[in-house]
Amino acid sequence: MREIATRFAELLHLVTHDGEAERPKAMRYLLTDRLRDALDRRLPSIADDQPSFIANTFLVEAIAHRNERTEISRLRHRDLGTLHALKTIRADRADEAVSKTLLLREARISMTLCHANLAAVQCAIRLADGRPAIIMEWVGPSLSQQLAAGPISLGDIRAATRSLLAGLRAIHEAGFVHGDISPANLLLCDDDFRRLKVIDFGTAVECGARHRDLDIAKAATAGFSAPELSNDPTADPRADLYSAGCVMNLLLDHCVDHHGRTDETAVRLKAVAQRLADQSPSSRPPTAKAALALMDED
Repeated sequence: MREIATRFAELLHLVTHDGEAERPKAMRYLLTDRLRDALDRRLPSIADDQPSFIANTFLVEAIAHRNERTEISRLRHRDLGTLHALKTIRADRADEAVSKTLLLREARISMTLCHANLAAVQCAIRLADGRPAIIMEWVGPSLSQQLAAGPISLGDIRAATRSLLAGLRAIHEAGFVHGDISPANLLLCDDDFRRLKVIDFGTAVECGARHRDLDIAKAATAGFSAPELSNDPTADPRADLYSAGCVMNLLLDHCVDHHGRTDETAVRLKAVAQRLADQSPSSRPPTAKAALALMDED
């Protein structure tokens, strides 16, 4: 430790002094900031190449996800140390007006929603190259990743379903239908199923609207899409409930507690899943609030 302290003192002297003369305050600040940049980036120098900061505030740690239109990066606030997610258009699609419009529309919708089971959108910004971007809280792995890691318990299934339905209730009561509820769009905070959060409002529409009227392509995930959506009807919250039922069935398939047994809790949860994922919309609960009431009967 003594050697480290000595070297740090020497480094600090180089930053604050030119020989024995103290550097001007502005120069000290500049060099200190450049040194901090280098430490944040874990680079061997303080050269200007390979910039990895956004708005001189967020360190880009990794690209977490990329699809054909957008990409999501994991950010760390350089001063607070907090983690964030940034969603933007891929650089090779930066000139596409439709992609920009959809991302900004997603930002507007997301920023009207506030609930513990929805990933919080914190602000919308413009990147240096002009692309719009959304900065959100960093949550954690997706439900898809959690299922790939191993089986889950009935308690976790109950907690995940309650969280999902609570998030859907907030979305629907705000006047929107999510339209793409699937394990990939459900994230777990600290591996806690009670803190499951719904993400991705890129194709959400107002209740009663049609995707085609808004020139928005449907993006429902195969295997989780309500059957009536093939006819592009007006957006109905019961389509999201169908998807929630499909998620429940998938979770039950991965359950460690009830395979080969007639566990009473498993039977009840299966009954709720079947009610939500009924082929007929009229047979499903009319609202997420009503679906939560079914869970309370469990």
